[in-house]
Amino acid sequence: MTQNLDDAVHGFKAELTERGIHAEFHYFNADGNIDQLAKLANQLAEKKVDLIFACSTPAASAAVKLTQDIPVVFTPVFDPIGANLVLSMAEPGGKATGVAGMVKADDKLNFMERILPTIQKIGVLYHTEDSNAIVEVANFRKLNNPKVQFIEIPIKEAEDLSNLLDLLPSDLEALFLPIGKVIEDNFATIVYYTDTLEIPIIASHAPNVPDGALAGLVANHYQLGKECAVKAMQILKGASPSQIPVDTVKAPEIWLNQFTAENLGISFSEDLKEEATEVFE
Repeated sequence: MTQNLDDAVHGFKAELTERGIHAEFHYFNADGNIDQLAKLANQLAEKKVDLIFACSTPAASAAVKLTQDIPVVFTPVFDPIGANLVLSMAEPGGKATGVAGMVKADDKLNFMERILPTIQKIGVLYHTEDSNAIVEVANFRKLNNPKVQFIEIPIKEAEDLSNLLDLLPSDLEALFLPIGKVIEDNFATIVYYTDTLEIPIIASHAPNVPDGALAGLVANHYQLGKECAVKAMQILKGASPSQIPVDTVKAPEIWLNQFTAENLGISFSEDLKEEATEVFE
């Protein structure tokens, strides 16, 4: 996840420079210590910055809670409304806007059906304490596709994954992994059991694909940063973030693992391989 956030920062800076805005940057990183974010946000406020670019939901929340009226541009926040950063995606209504980082559920389902055209039963393995995972699972529940059944497989803690053979229905045709730190940190355990059952994994976390998932439809965080820079430029030129809509991932990338596909007896179509950003042999 750290690499994703760094990519967003690099994209943000590159786009501002390309558009002729030469800014002075103050870069603060909490290194995963969420309890430090409020302190770091205050330090930025003390420097009288014109705008805060916040990479992550906790960072954006800390920036928005500042008493100073400093505009905030965020990414890759998955649920800006649920996180109380904006009132709506179309009209944020406050001092924050940005680009949400979650690829739409219907896009992911269409992607899965392209890879596995006859698929009917998909497991969804998620951590019940992860707010982002809960949002994504809720989005999948809203899908209206009579051909596909989603089987939810919730876990409360990482230790539950040691019982994955018992948790996974034997007739699953694929296992989808929503975004979530516990799932990502324990991916090796998950892929060990799915390999045993010959169940392909569709991942939300890009690094899971070279590590053994069959495929993933993922956001390009460098591009998210560039799109945030466009919003930042509008704000720096006088626009109010309250009126700048929050965007979502427009062009998710296709990542494929050819080695995993061959082991599972799955063939990727030529057009899918041509569209893919990454194909791991």
